[in-house]
Amino acid sequence: MFITGDEALAAARREIKSAIFQKDPMLAPWSDSSLGQPVLVRTVFRQPSYWLVPMLLQERAVGFVRVLETGKVAAVGVHCRDPSQIAACPATITGIDAEEAGRRVQTRVHPELGEMPMAPVFVHDGPPGREAWLIEVLKDDKPTRWIFVTPAFSYERRAGELLDEDRE
Repeated sequence: MFITGDEALAAARREIKSAIFQKDPMLAPWSDSSLGQPVLVRTVFRQPSYWLVPMLLQERAVGFVRVLETGKVAAVGVHCRDPSQIAACPATITGIDAEEAGRRVQTRVHPELGEMPMAPVFVHDGPPGREAWLIEVLKDDKPTRWIFVTPAFSYERRAGELLDEDRE
């Protein structure tokens, strides 16, 4: 049974309060962070996969807690290394929002050729942690391409084609 966002938040809260978290030199500077609204991360086929709970300081996503569908915490990490540079941290746990992801693919979609982009969906492409916005492109009402958008870059492949992790 897949846990709810509230249950993911509770699991993240327990992890943040744990002694291990408090003693980890990379995580300790962020122990005063609050937790934001969990973001559901889906598979490329749009199935729920896990939750990403943002750690927030000064309205910036300084880190994350990755909570599996069972409620087990799989990972805790930080986006920021220097507490004096919080302003440089992302404003959202996804790096960019869905609207920005949609804007970034506009030049890659060709309506004049019958292509239509679907709404962005936050997914992991391959293993958990390889997160991106997925925009599926339809032509004649059939998926033809998947365009993945991250804060740093975008890439694409045929719709339905899974990542070849051996080539990565």
